[in-house]
Amino acid sequence: MDKEQIRQKAAERVNAIYGLKDPSPEDVKKMIDTHFGPSPVVMFPGMPQQHLLFGCHQGHGNLNAHFNSFYETIEVQRLKEQFTMVDGFCADIHYEAEFKIKESGSVFELEFVALADMDTDGKFRTLKLFFDTATFLKAVNNKNQTFTDVREKDPHPAFDPNGKPYAGELMSEFYDLFGQCYMGLESYDKLYDHMNEDVEVCFKSDVDVIPYAGQYSGKEGFKQWFANLFSLWRLCAFNFTRIVAEGNMADFEIHELHYYDNPDGTQRYLDCYIVQSWLMDENGKMHRFKSY
Repeated sequence: MDKEQIRQKAAERVNAIYGLKDPSPEDVKKMIDTHFGPSPVVMFPGMPQQHLLFGCHQGHGNLNAHFNSFYETIEVQRLKEQFTMVDGFCADIHYEAEFKIKESGSVFELEFVALADMDTDGKFRTLKLFFDTATFLKAVNNKNQTFTDVREKDPHPAFDPNGKPYAGELMSEFYDLFGQCYMGLESYDKLYDHMNEDVEVCFKSDVDVIPYAGQYSGKEGFKQWFANLFSLWRLCAFNFTRIVAEGNMADFEIHELHYYDNPDGTQRYLDCYIVQSWLMDENGKMHRFKSY
C-alpha cells in the first residue's frame, strides 16, 4: 500500500468501526473480522476502575466484549474526520465526534485522535484512542446535559502533508531544548523563540481535574500555561512511544510519569499516556500545541 491508500483505508476503517447503529452481536463480530488483523489491540483511554469501556483490550474475544459494551453504552451521533496523517504503516486520524451516553441521556462533544498501526493486508494491528476522559465521565454521571472538551479558538494554518519545513524533526529538537530548559541548562526565552506570536495552547482536560488544562493564546498565554503547569507539576520521565509526522504536523505519543501537588499539600504520582500534537507554520515556528 502507498501512503494515500493507507490514509484512505485507515479513515474508512475507523468510520466503519464507530459508525455502526445499534449493531447486533453478529454485526460486531463481522466488523472486527473485517477491520482487524488476527491479534489486534484496542486502547480506549482511562482506567478500568473508572468505567467498563476504559482500558486496553487484545484479541478478538476481548474486542467483541469491548465493542458490544461500547454500543450498549454509546450512540455515536456524529463522526467527522478532520484530517489523517500517515507515517510508515501508521495512520493518525483526527476526529470531531458526538457521543450520546444512553443511560444518562447526556452528550459529549469531543475531538479525539485515533492512532492506528496497519498490517500488510491493510487491517488494524493496533488502534489507540486519545481524548478527554474526565469530561467523558461527566457525561456519564450527569443526566441530560451537553459537555464539550477544550477547543482551540484561534485561526491556524491547515494540515499540509507536503508542508515545509518538516515538523517531526523540528519538534524532536524542541523536546530536547525543553529538557535542557527544565534542567536549568538553557533559558526558556530560547524556547519561546521557536514560537509564532499567534501560538496557541489547547490542553484537553477538565480544569477541575487538571488545573493547568484549558486554552491559552499567544506567547504570553504560553508563558502563563507554563507558570500554571510548573506551579504543581514535576516531571519524572517522558517515554516517547511513537512519533507520527507528516508535512507541517507532528504527533508525539508519550508515556509520561510525573508528580502533581494536590491542593491539600499532598502529592499524587501520575502514570499516563498522552498525545501531544504540534502544528508549524511555513517559517518553522510553532503555531499550535494540543494535548490529548
